[in-house]
Amino acid sequence: MIATVPLPVSVGAGTRLLGEVIAWACPGLSVPHTALVAALEDADLDPAVARELAPRHAFARACRVLSDQRIIRPVAEDATTLKFQFTSESREGDRFEYTLETMLTLDKQTGAVTCELPGLATLAQEELDRCIAVRNGSDVTRIVQKLFERQADLFAVRPGGGCYFVAQRYAGFIDKIQDFLNRVGGRLLRFPVPAGTSEGDRSVTQAVADGLAAVVGEHRHAVAQFGTDTRSDTLERAAEKIRSTRFKIQAYSEYLAGEKASLDRALEAASHELRAKVEEITGVAAAIA
Repeated sequence: MIATVPLPVSVGAGTRLLGEVIAWACPGLSVPHTALVAALEDADLDPAVARELAPRHAFARACRVLSDQRIIRPVAEDATTLKFQFTSESREGDRFEYTLETMLTLDKQTGAVTCELPGLATLAQEELDRCIAVRNGSDVTRIVQKLFERQADLFAVRPGGGCYFVAQRYAGFIDKIQDFLNRVGGRLLRFPVPAGTSEGDRSVTQAVADGLAAVVGEHRHAVAQFGTDTRSDTLERAAEKIRSTRFKIQAYSEYLAGEKASLDRALEAASHELRAKVEEITGVAAAIA
């Protein structure tokens, strides 16, 4: 029996789109921090998301290179410095030997490195400076995710993430993300999703509903952890998050089809649980929208 292969869906002018499925990749990316900031500015995106890398975090990256045949462990910290023990590792026959190599001190403000071995100090400083100045593909991915958190919504279309549905209203923002990634050597794949195909409509509904359900689940989990030591501003933020999610469910109602009612019920349960928790903690009836 010959299987029937469905014809591709044509997306022509005037076709209504639900949105796009997107995925990005930054394999082997290495870009100077200054170039990253410039790329964000040129793409009309907020350059503040590309933060300077603090010396302590940059040194953690540098240790991946410095730890060849040695073990590096933090041993002390005060207001201005971090101290690390460098222990060399060697193997003699079927036995490993460990010998104290040196103690290294990192200035947390300036990034200056000092130790009793000049050669190692120079190597450590060079690698630390490189890590401060250069960003990798993981950094760029975190920047893209942070930008989406602020300006749009990503709905995973597979459990492992990495591939997302984005509503059509954010097409202009996706253009900016694509421009940014092109400038730093990454790439963005975009697959338009036309309205009116049974599988496309169903898949979008499922992705959006699952994403919003996960957010509601996070609210309920957070409320369950509140106790008598929970601060009032924490309770207020939880209430604000629930209100924000209620607005978001309404904003995505056209994508949710029959899933909206169950999401509304779950969010109302979260709101009720928060009211009950506030009353339990404060002894006062709470008016939480």
